[in-house]
Amino acid sequence: MKKVSSLAEIEWITKGVRQRGPANVSNVAHCIPPVFPAYAKLFHPIHEDISVQNDEMTWQEEEKSEPPDNISSVNPITRKIQEVIRSSTLIYGGAKPSSKLIRVRWEQLARRLDLQFSPTLSSWSFTRQFPGGSWPRHLIGPAEGSIGNTDRDVLVSILQRYTKVDRCFFHVWLLATLGWTEDLLFEGMLEDASLFPEDVDDVRLTPAHWFPKDRSWLVCTDYDLTFTLIGGSESLVRDLLASREVECVPVNPETRVDRDADLLGVPQ
Repeated sequence: MKKVSSLAEIEWITKGVRQRGPANVSNVAHCIPPVFPAYAKLFHPIHEDISVQNDEMTWQEEEKSEPPDNISSVNPITRKIQEVIRSSTLIYGGAKPSSKLIRVRWEQLARRLDLQFSPTLSSWSFTRQFPGGSWPRHLIGPAEGSIGNTDRDVLVSILQRYTKVDRCFFHVWLLATLGWTEDLLFEGMLEDASLFPEDVDDVRLTPAHWFPKDRSWLVCTDYDLTFTLIGGSESLVRDLLASREVECVPVNPETRVDRDADLLGVPQ
């Protein structure tokens, strides 16, 4: 895999997606150009940490129960940032070395919380159900901007059936880089998707976009979303929906993807 100096190969995406308006509303067509026969939404993994004994404790309560860091020795800016973080609500955190994780499907968690499992479901749908907006400590929510290695590899194996060219492009947004002042673009084989992010220098998230040279499909992982969107053929989307290893739902260009998407038509 090699870094590409020009971003010309992604212009079909940047020019093809719908431009966002002033309203805080977005849909699939704001992320993927509406040029594909079918679309799918792949939910990033949620896990339950069965090593946590207290089912009632929230992430916020655990945060408050821990002694504060010694911030007297840090500079004023860092101290202020730490104070803001400690005064904010901790929605959820990540696994610890002692964690014992089992996967919880989004559909399963929605059923627990008496929510409809629909294409507009998001992590915010769950967050709104938890008192104070903090998840139970035993639940580890889905990652933003990162599909997860296991699901990524399953996705690659499915995409291989529909990839007829040997070159693919991987676009990394600036916000997902370390030390760069512009977006990054790489060219390589489809299998090179497995290198992101751990084995690619200065990249900390899943590529924002990846696609083959013939543009027959497109994968989009927005840095701010807890799911990945895929556009492609109807047969590709059918295979994604049929997979038992990844959790997907069908969507279309008009399907909302913003944090309030599932509230459409619900009295505020």
